[in-house]
Amino acid sequence: MKLLPNIFRTNKKDTGNVRRKKKVKPVKRSMTWFKPLQVVLVASAVVAMFGFSAVKLNQEMTVTHWQIDSPEHIKEPIALYFKHKEKLDFWHTRAAVIQRDLRAQIPDIQRIEVSRILPDGLLIKATARQPIALWENVVAKAGKVVMLVDEQAVAYRPILRGEQLDLPLFRLDGNDLKIATAVLHHLRVNMPQRAQALSEVIVERQDWRLNFARGEQWQLNQASLQDDLPKVLSILSQPRWARGHWRMDARIPERWFIRPAKQEVI
Repeated sequence: MKLLPNIFRTNKKDTGNVRRKKKVKPVKRSMTWFKPLQVVLVASAVVAMFGFSAVKLNQEMTVTHWQIDSPEHIKEPIALYFKHKEKLDFWHTRAAVIQRDLRAQIPDIQRIEVSRILPDGLLIKATARQPIALWENVVAKAGKVVMLVDEQAVAYRPILRGEQLDLPLFRLDGNDLKIATAVLHHLRVNMPQRAQALSEVIVERQDWRLNFARGEQWQLNQASLQDDLPKVLSILSQPRWARGHWRMDARIPERWFIRPAKQEVI
């Protein structure tokens, strides 16, 4: 008897009913937390390094000597500033700090430059203000204080007790300081002798009164002051008037009055 072929026999392995196992991939642990920490550590190290360097530099560049190049009357207070300064390390002797302190403590300083002489010295160059007038504020409520006025019309400090200065006195409101200074500059340029003889500039409302030596006086109106002052100088420079001392009233545009000083109208 012939055996029938086994139709179910196969040379291949029947894997249809075998469950395949999935390959398990190894899980990599995330290291993202380490990067911020690394940045923080590096930043801390850099800050610490710079901080240490700054402290060391601050100590090593402590000022031990200084040279002052300035007029005598401001040289002494500058030297006293350094003598009494508690901290002379680099941070407290920076140019900006010294300039700020000296300007606040010594108002007579007009301009100041500070440079470092390595490793531990300073060079201070200062120029002084030049006072050209005294100012008494006529509307001051806390008493009348006489101030020094410089060429830029800045009232920079009170006059000191016993300080003798041969300067004209401005009796006016602070708003008129620039005008009075401009008048004085104009006199200095165009009539120096009159500028030296000027003793007072008094402003009352719109009236300007310039008092000179030997009783000479000019009265001007503020509204036309800029135009009238050159005209007054032109008149008094003429031969007829140049050698005398006069009282001039130019407050009325249509009619000016010229009188000899301490005499009646002519």
